[in-house]
Amino acid sequence: MIARPPKGELDKRIAGAVFVLFWLVAIAAWIVAGVALGDAGAWQPFIVDVGIVIASIGFAAPFLATVKGFGLALLFGLIAVAGFALGDFAHLVPLVYFLRIAVPFFAIVIAPTFKLVNGVKIFA
Repeated sequence: MIARPPKGELDKRIAGAVFVLFWLVAIAAWIVAGVALGDAGAWQPFIVDVGIVIASIGFAAPFLATVKGFGLALLFGLIAVAGFALGDFAHLVPLVYFLRIAVPFFAIVIAPTFKLVNGVKIFA
C-alpha cells in the first residue's frame, strides 16, 4: 500500500523533483547564455534572467504545501518573465534590477517564512 498525500497537497517527492529539475534547467540556461549566445544583444541577459526565475521557483517548491500554491508560484514566475522581457528588450534598467532583487527575495525569504508561520499553532 502506498501512502498518498491528501488531495490538494503537494507531494514532497514531486517538490524535490521540481527543485532538482528547475535548478538543472536554470544552470543550462546560464551556460547557454554565457557560451552559446556570445554577444546577442538583449537575448543574453534575458536568458540569464529567465534562469533566475526558474531557479527561484525551484528553490521555493519544497516550501510550498499545496498544488494551488505551486500553481501560483508558476503564475508569478510567468509574470516575472514577462517583466524581465519588458525590461531587457526595452532597456528599462531599473525594472530589471528591481526584479533581479525581488524574485530571489520572494523565493528565499517569503516561501520558507510562510511555511514556518503556517506550521505554528498558537491555540491548538
